[in-house]
Amino acid sequence: MILGMKVRKPDLSDMLQFNPKALEFHFSDSDLNLELDGKFDQKLIVHCFEYFERRLLDIASLGETNQVHSKEKSIELIQKAIDKTLSLNEQFSGTPTMIVHPGGYSLNLSTESEINKMKELVAESIKQLDMKNVNFLLENMPPYAWFFGGRWNSNVFLSAQDMRSYCDETGLNVCYDICHAHLYCNKNNLNLVDELLKIKDNVEHFHLSDAGGDDGEGLQFGDGDLPFDQVIPILNQFTEKTFAVEVWKGHEQGGKGFEVFLDKVKEAGLIIS
Repeated sequence: MILGMKVRKPDLSDMLQFNPKALEFHFSDSDLNLELDGKFDQKLIVHCFEYFERRLLDIASLGETNQVHSKEKSIELIQKAIDKTLSLNEQFSGTPTMIVHPGGYSLNLSTESEINKMKELVAESIKQLDMKNVNFLLENMPPYAWFFGGRWNSNVFLSAQDMRSYCDETGLNVCYDICHAHLYCNKNNLNLVDELLKIKDNVEHFHLSDAGGDDGEGLQFGDGDLPFDQVIPILNQFTEKTFAVEVWKGHEQGGKGFEVFLDKVKEAGLIIS
């Protein structure tokens, strides 16, 4: 697979030392004003901000709250991120990629009816975006997400089948977070390899880290129970697909956490170009 590095502007020089072929900028809401110096040979990937002005983006939102933007506002903000990505891409190579979390969040358990409505809103909302000249990828979610000091339920874009249905309806591909998928499988007693095999042909970009339980994400290689011995042979089929490591605080100390993960996953057999 092709190496991409997660990056923010302050640690850009550190990440470039890994000689990545793609740079995945994880935007905060202030990055709508981001400016970079120089030209880059890498492909640009932008991970859209997950919240804006202390409210979550949620294209499957059933209504605005003091912690969640409305579906309409979320679409508007994602469009701004797309436009900024296209502007930044003048300094990069190739077609840029935009990665977005779909939302579908709730603090309390949602009813089956509410969840089905959220699922319908995902594709409906995406179709309202102007995404020409950008490679738009929704990312699968973990069963639980931590925001503003609390644990939220994720209700959409969890299963490979739901993702395939979305891909069939929209004609778009996805970003597949192996860690998120493993947490979902742990919670629901499913097999990660089965899920990966269902969606692999619709994936263009992967996020990699170890995971444990149903909410232990972003772990260093070997600190969780993700079956890398079964996953790596599948990933090695994808010589033209990109990936980025998402180890928690992996960017610190010049990217030490990322370096450790890359060393260990290569030792386990992952072929990286």
